[in-house]
Amino acid sequence: MTGRQVTLYTRQLCGLCDAAAAELRRLAGPLSFSLVEFDIDEDAGLRAQYNDIVPVIAVDETVIAHAPVDVAGLRAALAEALAR
Repeated sequence: MTGRQVTLYTRQLCGLCDAAAAELRRLAGPLSFSLVEFDIDEDAGLRAQYNDIVPVIAVDETVIAHAPVDVAGLRAALAEALAR
């Protein structure tokens, strides 16, 4: 893995979040990134920022996707963001 980090802002009992997490785990190896997940309901600031748009996916602090996540286009968005 490289030093690049992809962050998934999520919450429990969120089907969209579960689907995004599964796809990110599948892509982590081929695209060489580490995945970190944060439950927004454990942080008032994150909840205020992302409450209505989870799941939110960020590469090095830059949001590249949020709900509804286009799973088909996620790989291309990640590859582009990771290449920067």
